[in-house]
Amino acid sequence: MISPRLAPEQQVHLPHDDRGPLVLGIHWGLTMLATIFLGLRIYCKRITHLRLWWDDRILIAAWLIILATDGLTTVLVMDFKLGRHSWDLNIYDLPKFIIIINSRATTTLTSMGWTKTAFGVTLLRLTTNWTRKFVWFIIISLNVTTAISAAIPWIQCQPLNKAWLGDSIPGSCWAPGVGTKIWIALGAYSALMDFTLAVLPWTFLHKMQLQKREKTGILIAMSMGIVAGAVAIAKCAKLPMLGSGDTYNEVELHIWDVTESTVTIMAACIPTLRVLVRGMRRIREPEYTPSDMSFFFELSEGTARASKEVGVEVHDPLRRETSG
Repeated sequence: MISPRLAPEQQVHLPHDDRGPLVLGIHWGLTMLATIFLGLRIYCKRITHLRLWWDDRILIAAWLIILATDGLTTVLVMDFKLGRHSWDLNIYDLPKFIIIINSRATTTLTSMGWTKTAFGVTLLRLTTNWTRKFVWFIIISLNVTTAISAAIPWIQCQPLNKAWLGDSIPGSCWAPGVGTKIWIALGAYSALMDFTLAVLPWTFLHKMQLQKREKTGILIAMSMGIVAGAVAIAKCAKLPMLGSGDTYNEVELHIWDVTESTVTIMAACIPTLRVLVRGMRRIREPEYTPSDMSFFFELSEGTARASKEVGVEVHDPLRRETSG
């Protein structure tokens, strides 16, 4: 990942681009957008006197991990000059640099898995029989693959500290590229699950007794995970750059990974935000009575009673203990 330090005369004719500011701008900008979406989701719950459910809590936990990722990225850019070519990095402490890089990989991958899990938990309230079992399979498999992915930086060398101490201690590490290949395979599976979770609502929400326009709006809102799946594919396409030997080539990967996490949060919040949009229109137009409002209030609350208006049974498969 890091090329040998070059002498000044060798660097004269080399490029000295710096995309560190771009990395930080996109990281913090996307995090701010995700914060707005998540904040509005929680606000919708508050104004409708509804409790925070497990999907809300998981999203909040994922958001906190994204903040940790942003913090680690900021340290890498400000202290070590990440975003520049390998010969321009300021590696004043190689073990510290590797530990921070590995920690960032772990937090990034964890936030990706948890944001997808949150939407899966949302679907648990709307599914029954084989469909719910399938959603459980997706949730469990996503968390297993997330755990494996997040652990890779820490298990590829024995002993553990050989990853950052290198040849100064005895031990062994995986062959170059093995970890990247595993990440690509697991990332592809994660993208597939994004598309699956996005399409799954169409298998049961089409039965709702709603106007065609209202039903289409709900289905589109529940299917925004397709965007997250597309981002996941783009990220997987950039993973081979980890073996390029120049950290400058890895910048796009750092951008795509935070994009995947934040876009997934935004996609998971969009269905709930329809409550706010419809509510605002109802205030402006008292005669307006959207036919899908009760569905989203039921969805937000996660109650066990059936929704008579939309004809969809809403379940609470996870016990709620405390209010938000």
